[in-house]
Amino acid sequence: MTIKARWRRWAREDAQVSEAALRRNLHALAVAAWVVVALNALHVVVFGTLHFDDAVRSTWAQRVAGAHAAMAVVMLVTGWLARRLQARGALPAAAAWLPLGVSALVLGWAIALTAFDQAIGGSLSAYVNAAIAVPVVLLLRPRVMVTLMALAWGALAVVLRWVIEDAALLTTHRMNAASTSVLAALVGVLFWRHFVRTERLQRALADSNQQLQAQHHELQALATRDPLTGLLNRRAFEHEAQQVLARARRQRHPLALLMLDVDHFKAINDRHGHPAGDAALRQVAACMAEAIRQTDPLARLGGEEFVLLLPDTGADQAWHLAEKLRHTLEQTPLPAIGAPLTVSIGLVTVAADATPTLEGLLQQADQALYAAKRQGRNRTVTWDAEQAARGASTASG
Repeated sequence: MTIKARWRRWAREDAQVSEAALRRNLHALAVAAWVVVALNALHVVVFGTLHFDDAVRSTWAQRVAGAHAAMAVVMLVTGWLARRLQARGALPAAAAWLPLGVSALVLGWAIALTAFDQAIGGSLSAYVNAAIAVPVVLLLRPRVMVTLMALAWGALAVVLRWVIEDAALLTTHRMNAASTSVLAALVGVLFWRHFVRTERLQRALADSNQQLQAQHHELQALATRDPLTGLLNRRAFEHEAQQVLARARRQRHPLALLMLDVDHFKAINDRHGHPAGDAALRQVAACMAEAIRQTDPLARLGGEEFVLLLPDTGADQAWHLAEKLRHTLEQTPLPAIGAPLTVSIGLVTVAADATPTLEGLLQQADQALYAAKRQGRNRTVTWDAEQAARGASTASG
């Protein structure tokens, strides 16, 4: 990869993480501001109480104390503003200038302190501390960091010329400041690139986790849902139904189970095609799903048969629901065939003190459904134990 292509790639990556970097900078400012305020207050106390017989040193101490007092006020405002911005969901465009503005202000303040220090000893510690602190605390894009450090060094070089008359000392300070500025810019660039790589890696990991979760949900749906209607499949229905039955036994609550079959479904497929048959099944599923509670297990058993388990439901309520479903479908034309559907329903109701099995309920509902078909379709038939016994006796005779 050429240098030009690499710079273009870095520019794209920088733009992608700019908001994350800004939020990280706001957090850093909100925390660092109070630390800086504490240090400023300490300097104000120490230098504000110094007394010298020498007027030059006294003036120097007063200037240092005043500079730290001013910076304490600035950092108090910065910390408050950073916290206010952190609490906002969408950051205003002007917020991006806060880290750069604070960085420039800190470096300018350090240049002033360095100029004050030349009156007593010629130290560069104020500028060195600030130049290193800025890239350590704040993330600035590489070109911004390099430009900022270059301007800071240029400003310091000019200021030093005003306060230092010794050419050798001036050259030494300028070169030392240049080295500090270059190292600070390098630290800033390295920290920024590390942040960019880490942020992009975290995003890629988050996207991968999201895709895995989506695939997991998709696989779970494939394992438990009927792909045509979106209802539970037989296996998932049996699992949920066993839990409902166990709860009904413990709490001694009534329940009901109904089995629904679309009348003349084969004729729909033969006359109008399988897409019309699929549309009919989806309409039945939608009608049933709208009429029940979310806690009622509803499934497509296969073909044109559906099953619904109704916990905490008495015989009258179950009959009313079955008839409501039947009438709703009978009165709702299916666009694919230009006519409404009719269905036959087999209903089984269970008293509160009974202990049925799921296999038994399904068998009884199937017998009631068969009776509804035999009696002319488009009706609801409730399973009756005595009638079933008479039918079995007649069949055996």
